[in-house]
Parts: sequence; C-alpha cells; structure tokens
Amino acid sequence: MKPFNEKILNLLILFIACMLGIVVSFLCIALSIDVLVWMLTGSFDLAKADILKIIKIGCVIGTFTGAVFVIARLFKLKGF
Repeated sequence: MKPFNEKILNLLILFIACMLGIVVSFLCIALSIDVLVWMLTGSFDLAKADILKIIKIGCVIGTFTGAVFVIARLFKLKGF
C-alpha cells in the first residue's frame, strides 16, 4: 500500500495535468481557428482579452474534469 503523501501527490499531479491539458487544447483550438480565419480573410484578430477568456474557460472545465478524475480514483472505480 502506498503512503498517504504519495497517494495525495499522485492525485494532485493528475488534477494539474487534466487542467493544463484542457487549457492547452482550448488554446490550440482557438489558435487554429484564428489561423484559418487569417488565411481566408487576411486579418489576424487574436487579442490578449480573447486569450485570457479562453484560459479562464479552460481552467473551469479542466478543474471540473480533474475533480471528476480524482474522485473516481479515490473511489477506485474501474478504468481510473
């Protein structure tokens, strides 16, 4: 059986990885859409405010996803 501190550290790493993964994927999606619009229209309109809004949305969804994964791991559900 793993020590309590190691188990908590693994769950924290899982939570942070889920959150950062969602944020990075949202940023990549936004960048790819803006590049496509740039190629079609010739104007690149990716503002700092848009990036911050995307990061906030990604953090909320990533936090929810990470919390679900951590809870599933704590309850020892199959597949997690």
